Amino acid sequence: LMKTRKPHMKLIHMVPEVVRMRSEGSTLEEIGKRFNLSRQRINQIEQAAQMHEAILKLWGFPFSVRTFNTMERLAIKTRQQALDLYNTGHLRPGAVRGFGWVSYHEICEWLGVPSIRQIVTRSACPHCGHLI
Repeated sequence: LMKTRKPHMKLIHMVPEVVRMRSEGSTLEEIGKRFNLSRQRINQIEQAAQMHEAILKLWGFPFSVRTFNTMERLAIKTRQQALDLYNTGHLRPGAVRGFGWVSYHEICEWLGVPSIRQIVTRSACPHCGHLI
């Protein structure tokens, strides 16, 4: 028997309400009952909201946490450093772990520069050689 994964639930729409309720003094348990979620999940939503707020405050742009971590791995501390990497061709998906196309497009949007399009490549199966 294969285990089926629980469907991934995007909870971004709940963040403003969770933050508001917490600021009004509601407990994690009360908020959890309102949204039919556990205290732990409400706490995770609250922590994620705090992280996003900190990123926005630091960079002035709503980067995702993955993009923020990518910028840390690339040692980008300023907009100019990111622009220099872009201009030299070193700002590209795959340059560091976790740096994919979504993060690349986010950074390009922040810099106000055009992003290259994702190149669709076909690879061969290592067993039979057919194109995948």
